[in-house]
Amino acid sequence: MAQLDTSLPGVRQMQKWIRAKTAVRVQLRDGSKLDGVLDWQDVEFLALRLPNDVEPVLILRQALSVIRSLN
Repeated sequence: MAQLDTSLPGVRQMQKWIRAKTAVRVQLRDGSKLDGVLDWQDVEFLALRLPNDVEPVLILRQALSVIRSLN
């Protein structure tokens, strides 16, 4: 079973955003964009909570193009 490599700088940056509840913009490979707050990450998915949603949207890592902080 694959494990999240917490020695990678990208993983550490996302963990900082998760802990701080930083608003982020996620751009998918198809060009669509979603804004929200990351709840958690694992080796396959990111959980992005969209504004006013109770449950997060799960985004397959392979579908990602860009993640950036909105702060």
